[in-house]
Amino acid sequence: MKLLYFTKTTLKGMVSTGVVTILYFVLFPVLLAGFMGFFQNTLHDNPLKLNDVKVKIIDNDNSNMSKALVDLLKSEDMKELVEINDEKPVLEIIIPKGYEESLISLQKNEIKINKLEDGFNNSTNTLKIILDKYHKNLYVSIAGGSNEALEEISNNTIVETTNINTSKTSSSYEVMAASMIGFVISMLIFSQIQASYTDISMKVDRRIISTPISKLEFFYYDTFVSFIYSLIIIGAYIFFFRIAGISFTGPLIPLIVLLLASALMIVGISKSVLTFFGAKYGKLIGALIFTLPIIGMEAFTGEGNALKVLAPTHYISKLLNIYNLEGSISSNISDLSLVLLIPIVLLILATIKIVISRKIALSKGGKKCA
Repeated sequence: MKLLYFTKTTLKGMVSTGVVTILYFVLFPVLLAGFMGFFQNTLHDNPLKLNDVKVKIIDNDNSNMSKALVDLLKSEDMKELVEINDEKPVLEIIIPKGYEESLISLQKNEIKINKLEDGFNNSTNTLKIILDKYHKNLYVSIAGGSNEALEEISNNTIVETTNINTSKTSSSYEVMAASMIGFVISMLIFSQIQASYTDISMKVDRRIISTPISKLEFFYYDTFVSFIYSLIIIGAYIFFFRIAGISFTGPLIPLIVLLLASALMIVGISKSVLTFFGAKYGKLIGALIFTLPIIGMEAFTGEGNALKVLAPTHYISKLLNIYNLEGSISSNISDLSLVLLIPIVLLILATIKIVISRKIALSKGGKKCA
């Protein structure tokens, strides 16, 4: 009953500033993520620009004509479009067995372009057109300029494009939505730390503790309310993108797990800082946590620099990016365990600190009475 009353009263106070809260914690990050996603999309997906693609060539014929085709692909003229790379190719060009024999006998024997990753559609289509024209001219040359041969070849394509084992890549909007959540979480941690120290300076906590609840009970109630509040804010952010169909559109259960983990991280860090540090150092730590995603550049670029790993929010963003790609988080249980374990350990340590402080205070009180 106490918990219900405390939760209801505290959340009612938070709702009274609901418009400001929604604007600050939800709409601002959503608009920022949308803008950054649009900017990244414009930067990387310019339809007028042909990006060079990493290509692996598999020559199953190993004939003079197949080698001539390989030389063409490796030539200076093709370097702006094709980069020969056997280790991390985007496209795989397969020259079939019997390629030369088919050319000489004017028979169709398709060259295959296998797409191994999403994207690069313009470059792939341009490469296909170049190879088609190359082979049609070759066929006509072998046929001695025969009009019948030219007509027959013109009605057929020599190059076939196939998507095989295509690895899904996140859109720029998905990446920015997952990255910007780090900014939202760090804002919530910072604001909860600041608000708690403000309450302490106004002696609000003492007035509450003077009621028939212990300091430990107050800690539990306050942690629970902060958890619910964080859950509502993060949930509003995530489900805005989900309902709009922009990001976080996979299965619901792993998404809820990440939502709960995010809220747990917020209360674990904010309440442990409040318990272990005074206002001076606590506010400094809160400011540092807030600036880490900004310094790491992950929140605003989706990629970030080497410092991004220092931000606790990096691991939530990483898990959400994996969720967007795979629809699950099972491939990164280690990061999920870290995200869940650290705040739980921090809350346990904070509880122990409160219990020990209470015992010390009681023992001092007993000595004074004696």
